[in-house]
Amino acid sequence: MRPLCLLCTLLCLSCSTMTRTPAASADLYSASQEWPVKINDGWLSAKTISYGSYITSSRRNGINSAANITFIKTSENAFNFNVKDSTEQILVQSLNTPAVAFSGRSLPETLAKLPGNTVLFYSLINGIRQAPLVRWELILKKPHYLELNENNPAGVLRSPNEDIGISAHNRFGIVNSYEKVCFEFREHGTPVAAVIPGAQPRVWVSKRITKEKEKILAAAIGALLLRE
Repeated sequence: MRPLCLLCTLLCLSCSTMTRTPAASADLYSASQEWPVKINDGWLSAKTISYGSYITSSRRNGINSAANITFIKTSENAFNFNVKDSTEQILVQSLNTPAVAFSGRSLPETLAKLPGNTVLFYSLINGIRQAPLVRWELILKKPHYLELNENNPAGVLRSPNEDIGISAHNRFGIVNSYEKVCFEFREHGTPVAAVIPGAQPRVWVSKRITKEKEKILAAAIGALLLRE
């Protein structure tokens, strides 16, 4: 009887442990944390993209004169747009520029050691109502396809006081390829959002982040969706 009782106790403990482990909710790439994405691109209307409770405006060529991105002297494919939800409208400016533009500015090691002629994707995100004077910037390199296999660092989303790392992987596509590149946003090493741009875009955002942080991530995701 004693061995049988011991076995029952171990089974109960095992079941209890499994119940306490919220595997699905802890995984960013769960159905409950994926936002529906819709591309609106009609014959008579400019392209916009909706995801979750957010929607982009269409792309406008060039940089808004109020952006004041004075340190960037050379840029290509510049555009700007707004990201909106029911309470917020955030201006985002995006462009491509050589890495040398960031010389003298503190960058993550992943970006700081790049050759000066490496083209980087840059976005400046205006502040939100809760923090109107705090602007965020997204700086992203094009990852090598072998780096995608390892989900290696590819850039940063940062404000003056906070950094969110960005890595890139191809786990939804084919190994050793650029198919379905997924950019993953990591706060203190923990994935909090991800986006697959392209013709069949997908978006995931953690339910554990604050609403204010969600807005900034939504703006950065919009830049990556409209870049394509």
